[in-house]
Amino acid sequence: MTEANVVIDPPIDPPAGDPPPVDPPATPPAGDPPADPPAGDPPADPPADPPPALPDNWRELAAGENKDQLALLKRYGSLTGVVKALQEAQNTIRSGKIKRDMPDPKDEKAMTEWRKEQGIPDSPEGYALPEPVTKRLVDADKPILSSFTEFAHAKNAPPAFVEMAAEWYVDMSEKAEAAQLEKDAAASEKADDALREAWARDEYKANFTLAKRFMASAGGIGDAWTEARLNDGRRLGDIPEFVQWASDQGRNTFGDVAFSSGDAETRHNNRRAEIEKIRDTDFERYEREYATEYRQILESDLKRSKR
Repeated sequence: MTEANVVIDPPIDPPAGDPPPVDPPATPPAGDPPADPPAGDPPADPPADPPPALPDNWRELAAGENKDQLALLKRYGSLTGVVKALQEAQNTIRSGKIKRDMPDPKDEKAMTEWRKEQGIPDSPEGYALPEPVTKRLVDADKPILSSFTEFAHAKNAPPAFVEMAAEWYVDMSEKAEAAQLEKDAAASEKADDALREAWARDEYKANFTLAKRFMASAGGIGDAWTEARLNDGRRLGDIPEFVQWASDQGRNTFGDVAFSSGDAETRHNNRRAEIEKIRDTDFERYEREYATEYRQILESDLKRSKR
């Protein structure tokens, strides 16, 4: 046999039947699920029973015979709501937002402590008004605000209220003053127009001066007459009829327009003395140039002396 004719037989198939047993590994490979618990272990404990429900009449049981407490409890739908409200009330009390009631005013010591708790000063002078208010005050405001702080302290008003009221007062006063000034200006202009129409153009100034001089001399109060107001708010100096009356009184008191003012009266007297000097030194010139004027001066003096 040559080498080329050699034939290799295929492997023999294993015998039919079950495969040979294989021993399992001593340690299960990682990742395998844990083994089932051994038979006979007790099951897990069941959940605890829920708390017993409150009876429907739990509010009546809690309040007893107290009707006010029963009415209060009826405001809440459950006991949890009652507990929550109680906790909120305690937190509010601890925060200081609720302060105790005012004690008997006759107990001065208790009132002093209570005012301190409330932030109320010991006296009316203790109220400190803010600078934006104080710098706008005028002398006429001070007694009014002093009276107000006394009233506020007697009523135990807190400082914040006094500051707010003082600011309102100043705002109101300034607005009222501005409105009055505007109204007075309009009334004065209207009165001036009426007087110019009633008096001739060349008489207006003299008559008005006579009126002012009379009002300044009457009663010793000077020009305050013109600032006096009627019930409707008008000043006397803005009423044409009053100014005309004052002018007539001035003419009756001081004479005609030559005496309408102190300066006018001085000029009148100086002019009379000047003419009299000419009369005494140069009578012909006096007769020619000044006799008529001097006669008018004497007539004015005569009218004035008769009043």
